[in-house]
Amino acid sequence: IAAARVVFGCGMPVIQLPCRGVVDAFTVSGAELEKWLVGKTPLADYLAKNTIREAEAYAKGTAWTRPIWDVTAVAWLLNDGNRFMTSYLMPAPIPEYDHHYAFDYTRHMIRYVNWIHRDALMTDLLYRLTR
Repeated sequence: IAAARVVFGCGMPVIQLPCRGVVDAFTVSGAELEKWLVGKTPLADYLAKNTIREAEAYAKGTAWTRPIWDVTAVAWLLNDGNRFMTSYLMPAPIPEYDHHYAFDYTRHMIRYVNWIHRDALMTDLLYRLTR
């Protein structure tokens, strides 16, 4: 909590990509990996096969999808005209020790990502991995 207070309180530009309800919506399934990546390029093949192997071991015969957390931070940098995600400005929140935020509407503004356009981002990612 203390570190989050420093980050949100420092006054520097911050872009928050919340995991729950936003970033965790950027998922991929085994069927998608098989269809779009396996056999396309050595990198695509490596990523798909390793992800499928690990997810299958974890899921133990049940259906699965996996969030691709790290891709979303890079996607923000490529987010020309809200192509991959939408956001808005809001006052920097104050992380509290009870795991909630307090708000002071006089604080500096941060950018808060509130939606990921999953299919647009996935299409771009697949294109980049297979070209």
